[in-house]
Amino acid sequence: MPFERCERFRLMSDYLAPTPVWAPADLGGFVLSRTHLDDLGLDEHLRTGLLAWQAYFDEHHPVELCGWDSPSSCTTYASEGFRLQSELQHALPGVQFDLDLWPVRAVDLDVLPL
Repeated sequence: MPFERCERFRLMSDYLAPTPVWAPADLGGFVLSRTHLDDLGLDEHLRTGLLAWQAYFDEHHPVELCGWDSPSSCTTYASEGFRLQSELQHALPGVQFDLDLWPVRAVDLDVLPL
């Protein structure tokens, strides 16, 4: 698939998405499936971490609430996003992962204890 040669992806949770990794806009900006993550060559630990981060978002920022269930959930989510971004960039040198923390934007990232 052409996305496997992409040099840039977006790391972003969205409600009930299968993974938090998105193809670039020029390829349609679609969310990658679990199979796509396998095709990228990500190891099991990293794939599991990405899926857990997405599940954490769905559990602690539910669509019915449309917000975080607690400030600590927001902080945990943001911290894990930065960690995963770093791990992805280390796992796939030369590929950029843009972290989109849209659910955290209402919170001043400068005061989060990351």
